Amino acid sequence: MLGRARAVLGPLLGVLIASAPTLASAREQRASKQELTESGIEDPRRRELPSRHRLRLVLHADYVRLSKACNGAGECRRFHYAPLMLDFGYQLQFLKYLMFRPSVAAGANVANSRNAMPAMLKPALKTGFQHRLFGLALGYSYTWPFPATIDATGNAVPIGQPVLWNQHAFDAEVSFTSRIDRTAITFAITTSAVNANLLHFDIDKTRWFFRLGLTGGVFFDVGKNRKRKRKR
Repeated sequence: MLGRARAVLGPLLGVLIASAPTLASAREQRASKQELTESGIEDPRRRELPSRHRLRLVLHADYVRLSKACNGAGECRRFHYAPLMLDFGYQLQFLKYLMFRPSVAAGANVANSRNAMPAMLKPALKTGFQHRLFGLALGYSYTWPFPATIDATGNAVPIGQPVLWNQHAFDAEVSFTSRIDRTAITFAITTSAVNANLLHFDIDKTRWFFRLGLTGGVFFDVGKNRKRKRKR
């Protein structure tokens, strides 16, 4: 038995001993991050932190559940508010992982309250944490529906529609952004607590609403960092 073990292990040990110098030399040949940086070479597998100055262009959709109403024929309808907007913003990256973003969005209501609130304008401010891929932000936004017509009706919806007026919202955003380059793809989910005045027939009440938002679009680098990336 001992002889058989030696016969099996002997060649295996020989292979391991022979490969040890090769592994050591491979480690020695592998350049460190500092050496690559000093040589002006960047590892393409490593994700960069966001640029200091970026422009953000996204398509943003919100959803709010509104009141219910019935007509004289006994037909009832639950109303919803769903603006679909083009959102343009500027994002500043500071203290390495912190961000600040003012933005303004404009668009149209695509839900069954669109006759009462056909269009809207939405300025917003957000600040928070932004890493290479994920971001967390808190902020404030105000939505102004225009022109607002209380109890307006349409051909598809023959029941008076509500108006959600004076919409002040406190937002929480979770985002995912692709590898940072001159252009980066971004997606986000936003939940909001909206304090607004609901106007619908005999209802005239200010209360809190839940709002869900979905975002998809792109970031563009601007300034010196964009020029530096072009040279690479």
